[in-house]
Amino acid sequence: MDNKENSNWMKTLLNEHPALLVSILYVSASAIGMFFSWDFLRRFGVNVFHYSQLSDFLLVSLKEPITWLLVFAAVSAMLFDNAMSRRYQKKGKLRWMRWYGSNRYRSVNYLVSAGMMVLFLWVFSDRIAEETIQGKGDYVEVQLADDSDPKSAMLLGTTGQFIFLYDPETKVVDIHPNENIQTITIRPSE
Repeated sequence: MDNKENSNWMKTLLNEHPALLVSILYVSASAIGMFFSWDFLRRFGVNVFHYSQLSDFLLVSLKEPITWLLVFAAVSAMLFDNAMSRRYQKKGKLRWMRWYGSNRYRSVNYLVSAGMMVLFLWVFSDRIAEETIQGKGDYVEVQLADDSDPKSAMLLGTTGQFIFLYDPETKVVDIHPNENIQTITIRPSE
């Protein structure tokens, strides 16, 4: 099956089943959020899978819209390279460059694109984690339900059931159930 037939088959499938596109976007958003959350929180010794539900990962990708921009950049680079490959296939006849215009090259390019997405997300989450470890970022005041003194910490993230707080001075992560939180006050950056 050549690329044109492959493309038509995909268009036909999506035209016949438009809800499939919504499902694909949902799964993609959840996968992006899952990878970003896992990579970010693992730097603080937190296994996010112990505290999350699938819907939490969908929200992570929406809370960090840059993750979508990174995925868009990787997909755009792959689509551009595939377009150049098809153009070369029609035009170029140099023997040593024949591989570039082949269908196999474009098929492998999908795997390369997935690898680029993972790499972009990995670098981004590691950069954010490193800045947080250094104490750069916004602090919050958290009042727990037990009426203890408010706790000042950096907000790493939340799930539907938990909040993750980080103290850069002690390098300690506190994980509290949401029902134990009375208030969260955001302190402005200085």
